[in-house]
Amino acid sequence: MTVLEVIKKAQEERGISVAELARRTGITYENLRVSLHGNRKITAPEFVGLCRELNLDVDDFPDAIEEFEPKG
Repeated sequence: MTVLEVIKKAQEERGISVAELARRTGITYENLRVSLHGNRKITAPEFVGLCRELNLDVDDFPDAIEEFEPKG
């Protein structure tokens, strides 16, 4: 699962709308909506806020570590 898939799954499982998640995290609705559709990268501070709000930690992202490994 990618980072976005983990975040979206957690959001859906907790029954939190995108608008509510945006409000709780301080991310604009439009930025969060576009990010969750994969059309904008989530910034580090946004990622931390989403993880805090959704109660996610590093163990929730076992397959995503390769997304952050250097390519080349």
